[in-house]
This record gives sequence, C-alpha cells and structure tokens, in this order.
Amino acid sequence: MSFARVCTAMALAVIQTLATGAGAQATRAETPAGTAPVQDRIVPLEATVNGDRVGTWPFVERQGALFAGADAIEEWRLRRPADSVPIRVRGKDFHPLSAFAGYSARVNYATLTVELSFSPDAFTGTRLVLERELQRPQASPVLPTVFLNYDLNLQRSASRGGPGVTDLGALLELGVSGPWGVFTTSEVGRNLSGGLPGQPTQAVRLESTFTHHLPARNLSLRLGDSSTRPGLWGRSVYFGGVQFGTNYALTPGFITQPLPLLSGVSAAPSTVELYVNDVLRKVSQVPAGPFVVDNTLGLTGSGEARLVVRDVLGREVVVVQPFFTSVQLLAPGLDDWSVETGLVRENLGLASADYGQRFAAGTWRRGLTQWLTLEGRTEWTRGQRTLGAGAIAAAPGDLLVRGAVARSMNDRIGDGGFWLLALERQWLQAALTVQASGASRDYRELGVSDLQLPTRAQLAANLTRQFGNVSLGAGFARIERYDQPGVTTLGFNFGYRFENSPATLNGNLSKVLGQGGGTSLGVTLQVPLDRQRFTSLAVSSHGGVQDVYATAARFPSEPGELGWRVLGGRLNEEAHAEAGLDYAGSHGRVYSDVSASPSQQSLRLGASGGMALAAGRAFFSRRIEESFAVVSLKGYPGVGVGLGSTVMTQTDSDGIAFLPYLSSYQANQVRLNAQDLPISAELDSIEHVVVPSWRSAVLVDFPVRSGRAALVRMQQDDGEPVPAGAQVRIEGQKEEVYVGRRGEAFVTGLQPANRLDVHWSGGRCSLALALPPAANDDVLRIGPLPCRSVR
Repeated sequence: MSFARVCTAMALAVIQTLATGAGAQATRAETPAGTAPVQDRIVPLEATVNGDRVGTWPFVERQGALFAGADAIEEWRLRRPADSVPIRVRGKDFHPLSAFAGYSARVNYATLTVELSFSPDAFTGTRLVLERELQRPQASPVLPTVFLNYDLNLQRSASRGGPGVTDLGALLELGVSGPWGVFTTSEVGRNLSGGLPGQPTQAVRLESTFTHHLPARNLSLRLGDSSTRPGLWGRSVYFGGVQFGTNYALTPGFITQPLPLLSGVSAAPSTVELYVNDVLRKVSQVPAGPFVVDNTLGLTGSGEARLVVRDVLGREVVVVQPFFTSVQLLAPGLDDWSVETGLVRENLGLASADYGQRFAAGTWRRGLTQWLTLEGRTEWTRGQRTLGAGAIAAAPGDLLVRGAVARSMNDRIGDGGFWLLALERQWLQAALTVQASGASRDYRELGVSDLQLPTRAQLAANLTRQFGNVSLGAGFARIERYDQPGVTTLGFNFGYRFENSPATLNGNLSKVLGQGGGTSLGVTLQVPLDRQRFTSLAVSSHGGVQDVYATAARFPSEPGELGWRVLGGRLNEEAHAEAGLDYAGSHGRVYSDVSASPSQQSLRLGASGGMALAAGRAFFSRRIEESFAVVSLKGYPGVGVGLGSTVMTQTDSDGIAFLPYLSSYQANQVRLNAQDLPISAELDSIEHVVVPSWRSAVLVDFPVRSGRAALVRMQQDDGEPVPAGAQVRIEGQKEEVYVGRRGEAFVTGLQPANRLDVHWSGGRCSLALALPPAANDDVLRIGPLPCRSVR
C-alpha cells in the first residue's frame, strides 16, 4: 500500500471513530429504551455501479447493510422504491441499497472500494433525442434590400406559306426586404414588340404580397395575393386578402409526424447502434438502465428497426422492432392551422385586379394520438356555407387510412354532400394506394360557381413493385360526371436498370375506355455519360401517330460552363430537329435554341437574372430566390468567399462580395479562402456563422487589422536580447504578440511609423520602428534594434 493510501486510511480511521460515536449517539436518541444501540459507520468508498466508475461517496454501514445518500441515488439514476425507508444519520437521509432491484455489493475495505450491481429495471430511463431539434439558431440582423428578378424571351416563328411573327415577353419580380418582412410584386408583359398580329401589347400584374414570419412560434402572416391551404377536401383558390397560420418550415429539421419510440435495456454502460431496414442510422452512448431513442430520422412508412446494444465487455443484445409512421400524420398534441379571408381572385394572369366574391375559410389539424390525426375545415361566402371533418389514421396491418365528409349549404341550389375514403400501404419493395370520392349534384366548394357541376364519383388505384433491377406499376382510374359519360383509364409502366451501367429503360402503356378512348405507348432509353453528358432515345405511339427521336445534352455543373442540347427525329408525322445553347454565369443566364421542321421554323433567345441594391451598392446575380449575404473585406480584392469549403465568388476591387443561395433560418458558414489573403492581413476569424431570414440579406463584415508584417529583433540596454516570453504591443492597439528566441517577435499591423511597447516580468522597454519602403506582402526582417528601458 502506498504512503498516500496509508495516510488516507489513517485519516479515515479517525473519521470512522468519530462518526461511530456520533452515529451511536444519534442511534441511541432514536432507539427505544431497553434495546441494544445500533452501531453506524460512515465509510467513504470509491464506487463502481454496473461497471461504471462513479467516484467516491460516503456510505453508512449498519449491521452489515450498506446505505447511500439521496444525492448519490440521484446521481446514479436509481429509482427509489415507494416502500424504501431511509435512516437518518448526522442530519442526512441514507437509503438502503438492498431495496433496489437486483442489488449486490462487493466491498474491499483494504482498498476502500465497492462494486455495486443493480438490475437494469432499477435505473431511470434515458431518452436519446436529436440535438439539432432542441436548438433554434438566432436570426441575424436583416440588411434592408431591394431586389429585382427578370426573365426575357424573344421568339421568331415562321410557318410554311405564312409570314413570320416576332414575340417579346418579359416576367419581372420586384421585392423589398427588411426587419419588418418581405414585400414582392410580379408582372408579366406580352407582345412587347407588337409583332403578334391582332394581339395587344399588355402588362398584367400577377401577385403582390407582403410576408412576415414569426420563426420563434412557427407562424406566417401574408397580406395581399395568396392561395388557400386545402385539407383532405377542398381546393386551392387564389385570393386577395389576409392569411395567417402555422409554418413549420421556419424551423428547418422540425419533425411534425409522430415518430416511433424505439426502446431497449442496457445492463451496463453500452453503445447503441440503430439500424433502419438494415441501414445504420445512429450510434449513441447510453448508461445502464432502460433507454428510448426518440426523434429518429428516416422512419417513414413501414419497416423494421434493429437496436444493437453492446456493453463494455463486448456482449451484444439485439432488439428488433417493426414500425409504421407517415408524414401525413401529426405528432400528438401538435396543431397545424390556417385562416384566410378576402376576395376570390379570378383570371389570374389575364387581368391585373379581377377580384370576385368575399369569403372566409379556415383549416385546423391536430395530432390526437400517435396513430390518429383529426381535421376540420369550414368555408363561407355570401349565400354559401361549407363545413367538413376528416381524419387520418394508422390502421392495423400498416395501413394509412384517410377519410373526410363535407356538407355545403347554398341559398340558391340547396344542400349537397361530399365524401372521401383512401387507403395506403407501403412495403420495402412495393406500395399500394386506393382512393374513392363522390359528391351529390348540389355540392359546391369555394371557387366553384353554381353552374359548374361536381364530379359524381371517382375511383383511383395504383400499385408499384420492385424486383431487383426491374420495377413494375399498374394504375386504374374511373371518373363519372353528371353531365358527361364516364371515362375509365388503365395504365401500366415498367423500368429496368442495367447491370454495371447507369443506363435505364422505361416504358408505359395507357388505355382509355369510353368516349374519346384510345391507346398510347412509349419507350425511353436513357444513357448518362461522363462530364455531365446525357443521351436518350424515345419511341411513342398515340392516336395512330408514331414519334421517334434521339436527344443528346450536356448539363453544366458549375457557373461559367456552357451547356448544350440537340434533338433529331420524327415528330407529328414529319422530320424535326432542335438545337440549343445555355450559359449560366454568376450574373445571370442566357440561352438560345432553334427548331426546324417542314411546316415551321422558330428561333428563341432568352435571358434571366437578378439585381439587388444593398449596403449602398448594386449587385448583379442569377435569380434571387433565396436569402443572400453582402460580405465586406474592405481593402482586399480578389479574395474567395463561399459557404463552408466551397468558394462561390470573390471580393471586388473594394473588397465587397455578393453571396447568394443562403438557407433561411439555418446556420450558414460564410468563409474566406485563406490562401487568397496576404500575409499582412490579420483577422480574428476567416469564418462567420449567419442565420438569414427568408429572402432577406445579411451583412457579413470581416474586420481586418491591416498593415505590414515584420520580424523584429530587439535587444536591451546592455546588449542582451529581450527575454523570450515578453509581450509586444503596438502603441494604440490592443493585440499583443510574444517574443521568441534571440529577442525576435513577428509583429503584424505595422504602419510606416510605429512605437512598440515591450514588457515582461521585472522589466519594460520601448522602441520606435520606422518601416522601409517595400511591397505590402513582403515580410521584413528588422534589427537588432535597441529597446530603451522604461520605469
């Protein structure tokens, strides 16, 4: 036994003697008269619980039984039995370890250690969750911005025997973003050149919308033009007004569906590997006791989850659990809702402001249990009310069942009803969907006029199956209307993926039974090549017309590459050829294509892109559909800027860069390319993490401690070098550097004239430093210079 352990043992002996006396006194105070006093000993022991070292804890030994304090019980995650009666020693409660399930102990008083063992059921459960779902990044300040997106298209067409026509069209979107939200308005221009005979030149407003998000509460407010959110029944209708509701996309990674709780038990600290359909999804560390794996991504549809529990001794326990879930279900207690009110919009794209009847609508969905989600929806217009309810349930046999009923009350045509029932089943290699719905003659929904009859009944079914490299599918649809004969459609499709090749062969056959029936057949061979090239051959037959054509194309993978495509063959019973070029750069996209056949020739030219006004500057880019950043590195042109390790742009002559394609409400790592920075540039960090708002800009400023760099050699008054470890600071700056061997220090941020302050334990000196002329990127070697002592 080592000297330290001997000293520890002697000290513990003294403590035990004192504790024994104190414990005896405490016991005698609680012991009835006429009984022998109970002797208690307080013994500090280094404890191991189910093979896991948990540190040194005080134990009470009473007549051979061990008792542990409440803090130790909580630390070890033991669940106290309801019938456990603690003893009180020296003002603290100690619980009998024998009351816990599976208890056993091996005490070694010579080494002051104890090995405790309990049944896994004695521990509280451990819940494993995804950390990213528990953290919401704070949105960065919004940089006020005005942006513009444009699409221009010029087409010249000439038919055989007729005059040529020219058509110029444009699609514009103007947006303004700030801390208060985003306002966008779009407009389309037709026949701007006046080259289409008999058609006027016109500009039509499409949508004007103000959007304000509340990401902390997953809510969105829209004022202006929008569309309603349908539920199990109803349709999406364009309108002008107000829309307010939940928007879980504001929290990336937020899982709305109920996820299976995969559980297991570990007898000792273990590693848990989660396999979903034989694919490893997650590896976690768990302590002894029961555990639950929650919020597991990748569990969609039906399948099998396998938990492999491996303890420190290499022993494995495998737990297999089947699961079933769907993105159509909501997690228990989760609500998804939307309310809309305003005027129904008609003739969108044809008229700038054609608004009709006033309406109000609302949809509410709630996850009631893991397997049941309820829904309610109502619509109101002057003269009509519609009310309905629905449910989505996970039924036995891994079936997903959707059902809904609705009733409309129209003051002019009377009451009507609607019903819907659908079944879905997914296997690992197959999927089946069946849906049936029907409506009475007088049923009406929002956006449907009184003169428009509903569909009387419709039935649709689809089955797909995978057999290795072969996939097969079959579909059936039957539609019955009140004013037209019924139509039945049968469809079959197949796909084949070649061995050791990316080539695929796909085919489809469809047959329409009833009025206007016919048969169509198509087969397509697709062969991807290297360098982003692609070829295909297609053969089809429909209405007695056979088409055969081949295509070759190259898709650019990076900005600045040229894409192209060619097509040749026979279409619509005549020879046909097409060719096109496509170039996408950092400032926009331009394209052109030409097509020719005996009956018609056409030439098309187009351009698209975006522009933004932010931070007092104008930036040109491709279409601005996402969030973006303005990066400032003043005084340093030509420095690469990107997201993560991908360089996407460079700073201009003023050190400013425009960085598009940022993900809203997510952490984006804006990074500088360190290889492009001169050695004289000193930055606190070459990476900033920003969280932009939706379609908004953020300012990413990289402050640079500019100046030149020099290796300065300094010596004291007696000629000895300044001691290593001394700290050097440029007068007027906060940054300090350390002196190395031979009194040398690498100092950055130097100006033409400088004063250096040097200090160390027991000494201080100062010197003036004037830099000789040289290139900014040259590292100067200066010295030795005298550093005069300072009191």
